Amino acid sequence: MDRKKQIPWPRDGKALSFGDLTLGYAAPVDNLETEAVLPFSIIALHQNSFVADAALGSRKEQRVSVNTGDFSYIPKGVWQSTRSERSGGYLYLIFDDNLRKRCEEELGIVQPLYDPIDFHPKMERSPQYSALINDYLGSDGLGGRMRAEALASLLVSEILNFRGEPKETTRVGLGKHKVLRITEYIDQHTDEQLSLSTLAQIAGVSTFHFARMFKADTGMTPHKYVLNHRVNKARQLLEQGNKSLAEIAYDVGFSSQSHMISSFKRYVGTSPGRYRKIILS
Repeated sequence: MDRKKQIPWPRDGKALSFGDLTLGYAAPVDNLETEAVLPFSIIALHQNSFVADAALGSRKEQRVSVNTGDFSYIPKGVWQSTRSERSGGYLYLIFDDNLRKRCEEELGIVQPLYDPIDFHPKMERSPQYSALINDYLGSDGLGGRMRAEALASLLVSEILNFRGEPKETTRVGLGKHKVLRITEYIDQHTDEQLSLSTLAQIAGVSTFHFARMFKADTGMTPHKYVLNHRVNKARQLLEQGNKSLAEIAYDVGFSSQSHMISSFKRYVGTSPGRYRKIILS
């Protein structure tokens, strides 16, 4: 019987894409047979145990046992083959060469991420990463690209750390002057789709370390700070009482009215419509 040739995407599950990166969940499938050269790089956090016959790059096919919490990293352009009666589900990050190169440059990596890491014992913080991705997918991308970039940075830096690459040394925080510059920029560009890389560039530090340093100074991650800022601006517009919810969502930078409503409820404790009725009554 001829082996099937198919790329294992799309699969049942959920995915959120932001141009050069995608975060998602692939559900378990029966009778998985794949043979492909992947057109992207992928980091997978495996959520279920399973056994498969797998080959990767120049490696010969062998029987592998994958356990819950194990991870894989397959670079773009590497050939892979997998056969399994039952494949486990996994959370994943897909990213392209531009993101990979930017990460390597920011961390001063000499050896690029060309080598695959297949079905390796789990990362030390795999449960935390899985919870963060699940929460992001479950909230339908609340926090937008900025939050996606932060999650991508965590996963890629974990792979680099796993490979024993030298870590960049930085001070704990950014300092009040840089924080002020960043928060002023956020205030002036609230209606735009802000990115973590842009804010890191303003601060003059790498994207990988920016979120940690920003939180050390403000007590909040960048995406949480931006969400909170947008909600506060939405409150001000609601109190004026002359714009629709859709207009307000657009004016303060939410991707949709539904995203503004879910963020508003999370931070204020009630819906925008009810908040306006209470304020204007």
